[in-house]
Amino acid sequence: MPEEQNKANSDLVTVFCNLFRAVTRPAVTVIFSAVIAQVVIEGIDVPQWFLGLASACILWWFSDRTVQRIKQNREQS
Repeated sequence: MPEEQNKANSDLVTVFCNLFRAVTRPAVTVIFSAVIAQVVIEGIDVPQWFLGLASACILWWFSDRTVQRIKQNREQS
């Protein structure tokens, strides 16, 4: 019985994490992109840490998604 409950909790956590990731990534990426666009258009001085953080997050998320897609394509083949 406890193993079944752990399995159900594990599935629930996985679903929650995937949902959270699916909602958070696009929202944060759009926010970062909008701020960067505003900075470029208006010539606003922003802290270098923000540009570093935004660039690192966006690159990490795109590369992570690319790796996930490659793995899925290999599994399907």
